[in-house]
Amino acid sequence: MKIKLLIIILTLSSCTKYIIDPRGSKYPKEIVRDKIECKQLVKDNVNAVVRLVDGNIYLRTCLTNRGHSILN
Repeated sequence: MKIKLLIIILTLSSCTKYIIDPRGSKYPKEIVRDKIECKQLVKDNVNAVVRLVDGNIYLRTCLTNRGHSILN
């Protein structure tokens, strides 16, 4: 029973940590390109330890600054 619960928790926690609202974005067609570029910017400019802890915050900030609406 504990193993099943652990598998369910791990499965649910692997979902994305943010949702981009295409209607709230200034340029919804550019979401995929901006997401790739922001990931590369964070990878190039932040060390691995900080990226593991706060990498998602930097990615969300980058997308927000590019005019995309982040829901959570």
